[in-house]
Amino acid sequence: MQTSMPELVAQFVRARRVSVPLLAITTPDPAATIGLIRTYGLRSPGSDQEDPVFSWDVSRGLLPVNSGADKALAALLGSAKSNVTMNPSETLKLLANVPPKSVVFFHNAHRFIRNEFVSQGIWNLRDLFKGKPATLVLLAPAIDVPAELFHDLLVLEETLPGREQLAAIIKDQCVQAQIDTPAEDAMAQAVSALQGLAAFPAEQVVALSLSKRNGINLARLWERKRQMINATPGLSVWGGNERFHDIGGVQAAKDFLAKLFKGNDPPKAVVFLDEIEKMFSGSLSSNQDSSGVTVSMLGTLLTYMQDHKARGIIFVGPPGTCKSMVAKASGTEAGVPAICFDLGAMKASLVGQSESQLRQALGVVSAVAENNVLFIATSNNVSALPPELLRRFKYGVMFFDLPSAAERETIWAIYRKQFQIPPDMIQPPDQGWTGDEIRTCCELSWQLGCSLEEASAYIIPVAIRAADQLKELRSQANYRYLSASYPGPYLMDKAEAAQGPSARMYAA
Repeated sequence: MQTSMPELVAQFVRARRVSVPLLAITTPDPAATIGLIRTYGLRSPGSDQEDPVFSWDVSRGLLPVNSGADKALAALLGSAKSNVTMNPSETLKLLANVPPKSVVFFHNAHRFIRNEFVSQGIWNLRDLFKGKPATLVLLAPAIDVPAELFHDLLVLEETLPGREQLAAIIKDQCVQAQIDTPAEDAMAQAVSALQGLAAFPAEQVVALSLSKRNGINLARLWERKRQMINATPGLSVWGGNERFHDIGGVQAAKDFLAKLFKGNDPPKAVVFLDEIEKMFSGSLSSNQDSSGVTVSMLGTLLTYMQDHKARGIIFVGPPGTCKSMVAKASGTEAGVPAICFDLGAMKASLVGQSESQLRQALGVVSAVAENNVLFIATSNNVSALPPELLRRFKYGVMFFDLPSAAERETIWAIYRKQFQIPPDMIQPPDQGWTGDEIRTCCELSWQLGCSLEEASAYIIPVAIRAADQLKELRSQANYRYLSASYPGPYLMDKAEAAQGPSARMYAA
């Protein structure tokens, strides 16, 4: 944070130097932002005196922040009652008379900027503040600038605390609690657990997580971060504890991800997009698809992946072939958050709000992962995706076919153990079954108290009910996509030969 925080101040100082009248700062912690700017950027050159500083919010109205503003506020109000400044549009009219070099911080501007009286009031101050000069600073966690202000409002962004500032917060809280500072490895783990939190909640959760007996409670830090991510529209942290050894088959996919997380520059978060074709199919032919994701949202995501050099891979295959399981388990396997990314949940009714919520979600992901993200998307039909989206997933497409006979035996072993199926119970014919169908058979046998063969009567395999779609998928994947089961490209003839009848198909 020591590099990013001064950069915000430097941008603010440069803007004031050239008399930029209207600023917006997106910040997760407005109080910390104001404190930082007051420390570095509110004195005119050659002066030790702070310029007049005002603060406005809807609850308290217009308030003086320093002595220079205290005197000026009395002159501004005159005979008017102080509660007149509770109204944002009336306050903006009063601000026309602030003294030169004043700075006015306008809190939670995103709540009011779409009001026509407020947006017009802000625009009316542009030339007045340019001439004084004075600066109106709109503060918000995220802001969607209306068209009438788009070319007049300079938007700055305050990034979330980096590793250095988070480490400083931990050390400061340890000193206050009279507890020894964590060792280097423990400190690194604690900082990783805090990554993505603003300074204020980071201070709070560290203070609550310290004890003289056990030091710092990492689980509590992670829980606070999970709460923060889950509170972001469209984001949720996968809470399962599955590992790769809990998933049968698809060894090539598991090996690739394991090597990626153990290699140089491993990802620090997994972002999981389930059934991505439902999010983006039709984005080329219309402005909005069935889930409400617009073309502009697609552009926002593509720009983010390009600018941040984000890595990605797409898992494609028929339903039930462990695509989602592998994606979610990769986070647990690597010890990093697996964040489910639901673009449909970011849909909003106001123009531009969907894109704003997407940018907010991507900002949270960037902070949590320190701009080192692995995107894993799953799809049942990759041909429906826009080609420009496919190009952003630089690791390509991996095909998850129906499991081979050997893979099915591994899957049976996992779920027979999980559902306590007696070892002497005979398995039903399973050629063409997916891993999910094998799991369902074991689960039904356990729930109904019946044999596996009896439970199989309630299962219609995807190979039967979606035979045409499966044939088309295999044809698309042949030599074009990587295989999830073995190294190299998917070969349809090889895969179909490996399907064979299971070893127990005729045992009865």
